[in-house]
Amino acid sequence: MSEALRILRLVEGHWEDLLSRIETEEDELERGALITRGLVHLLSPLYCHSESRYYKDPSLLPWMKLGVECLLNDQLESGCISLANCNIDSPPDTGFQVHGTAIAYHVLEKFGSPELQEVIEGIRLFLERAKPCLLTGGIHTPNHRWVLCGALANMYEIFGDEAFKNRAMQFLAEGLDITEYGEWTERSNAMYNSALAIHLIDVSVVFGHEPSYDAVCRNLLMMQYMFHPDNNIVTEYSGRQDLGQRAKMNDWYYTSLHLVAAKSRHPVLISLARLAEETASVGSNALMYWMLYPERMAIPESPVEAMSDTYTVFLGNGHRVNVPVQVPYGSHVRKHPHGAPLVRHRRGKFSVTVMAGQPELLYVQYGKARMVGYKLGLGWFGIANVTFPSLEQTGDSRYRMVIELEGSYFDALSPETVQGLDGSYVDMPNRERGKTHVTTLQAAVEFELLEDGVEITLISENVPNIYYQHIFQFDPDGVMAGEGIRATDLPGIQQLVQGYAVFEQDGDCIEIGPGEKRHREVVIRNEKPNPGVARLTINSVTPLRQTLSIRVYESKQNIQSE
Repeated sequence: MSEALRILRLVEGHWEDLLSRIETEEDELERGALITRGLVHLLSPLYCHSESRYYKDPSLLPWMKLGVECLLNDQLESGCISLANCNIDSPPDTGFQVHGTAIAYHVLEKFGSPELQEVIEGIRLFLERAKPCLLTGGIHTPNHRWVLCGALANMYEIFGDEAFKNRAMQFLAEGLDITEYGEWTERSNAMYNSALAIHLIDVSVVFGHEPSYDAVCRNLLMMQYMFHPDNNIVTEYSGRQDLGQRAKMNDWYYTSLHLVAAKSRHPVLISLARLAEETASVGSNALMYWMLYPERMAIPESPVEAMSDTYTVFLGNGHRVNVPVQVPYGSHVRKHPHGAPLVRHRRGKFSVTVMAGQPELLYVQYGKARMVGYKLGLGWFGIANVTFPSLEQTGDSRYRMVIELEGSYFDALSPETVQGLDGSYVDMPNRERGKTHVTTLQAAVEFELLEDGVEITLISENVPNIYYQHIFQFDPDGVMAGEGIRATDLPGIQQLVQGYAVFEQDGDCIEIGPGEKRHREVVIRNEKPNPGVARLTINSVTPLRQTLSIRVYESKQNIQSE
């Protein structure tokens, strides 16, 4: 079975599942939520593909017209649509919509029949109305620029108005926000990477903008290092909604990888495209690209070496990002620590990510067992968790993070400074207060990456009696065991007071220790525990030169059963 036919069968199943849900849903509000403008995108290829079970099936026409009606009803006077729970009167969300709508428009025009004219005219009316939205609309996240540029390319291709190209070039003139190794500002491997790829490929094709194509290739090549053993994407350092989520490649990844692999014939991109064929969740977007551009989607059939699952790569070496170092008036932590260095370490079913620039410093997975985050809690002027600005390699397999934190108190303001404020502290220029009793704390964490684990060494010796807490966060579906584990009065939080703990899931094990209990805090002040994880803590006090061991292995019972 060809790839296009395989995807066609999946899309047929998507429609049959949706139709069944619509027909059986008794709640009117819930039923209405299932009938959306997405019907245009879903049903256009089913109606037009000659091998579809619904090829020219008249039963689809009312649904397609209903989808167009939803599309037009959702459009505001400005030409924009809204993302109802977030972005109102939104040019960027209109840009996302235009991409899929334009692809459906091309399919209907190329393969359609006269009875589709009403649907085609309705889609064209939506696109006509969207012109002022896209030609004047702005953005509020980095990726929105390239989504708008992709939509402007789609509009230029249909209407041929140079104003679309000129508007796109205004954003492109800002420069593409990608590192030399392929990371975008938002560091969103499971979500926005693929969105930028599909939109910037349109920009490169329609406008002949080679930097857009080069950026897409660079990002997709980086992705060879961004898969865990179950082929879920690395999300533990994302700056967006996919942070910590379990996700495989999507429709946009599938389509983008096929387009760039077919054009470049790069062996890694071909391997990634084949992985997408095996694992990606695909749908009508990929199907319509196969219908419109079969030559551009067809990757070489020659044998290509599979992607390696044994590597250690250091990305962002030498880069530093802003983290809090002064409390309470420290520098603001950027939401997207662009280019914050990280290490990816794979040994088959053993997967590790070491990360600077965020509270989660380490991720460990062994088969199905997942330690989804290691954090350092710190009783230091309410800072809660330590975030390190950088990461350096100090040996063949050893990496080091260092920070010097400042704590202080603040002096009185002059009478002239507070005149007329009637004692209102919050209105005072508190940043102008002089510092008293300034204290600095030095902290370093070293990670030794092994074939079967990680060793963590914490060094903090210059100030005594400072509380530290090692916080290990696990997938709640696993089981934690160990004689030194003690329950706490907070749900989901246990402490390892001595010895070792073993987290097990389906026979795969992650062992941690040794534990200790040198203070009684269950949660360090101002830290907000994640309720979606199982949490194991070790409580330590400075001065510290402390090494903890993480080891991974299969349970003896699992080995015997094999």
